[in-house]
Amino acid sequence: SGINAEYGDGAFCDYTEEDKVEYLKRAYTAGCRNIEMESCAFASLCHRASVKGAVVCVTLIDRLQSDLMSATDVARYDDLVRRPHRLVVQFVKRQIGLKIKERREAASAASRTQPAVPATVTS
Repeated sequence: SGINAEYGDGAFCDYTEEDKVEYLKRAYTAGCRNIEMESCAFASLCHRASVKGAVVCVTLIDRLQSDLMSATDVARYDDLVRRPHRLVVQFVKRQIGLKIKERREAASAASRTQPAVPATVTS
């Protein structure tokens, strides 16, 4: 226990490296593949402000293997960082497209239900 700068798990760490690995293995066996801590605060803030929000996570490292990024991970970092942006942009475009389609369908349905206005001819 005490200050644990070696593993980067915070300024104060009351568990050993073996405890951490055991915990991560149990979480993995239970189906957990990512532990995202900051998103809880973000989601709570959005909820409190009545603002819609979303979190997209990217897992860069397998903590059962290492706490540091490998050379391969570093080389792929830019691609890994851009992936969630592409996902979010695709989602937003799809949502906007659905809303536009719904509005067009509603306008089309409304025009079919309204009686035709006779044209007036003036001379």
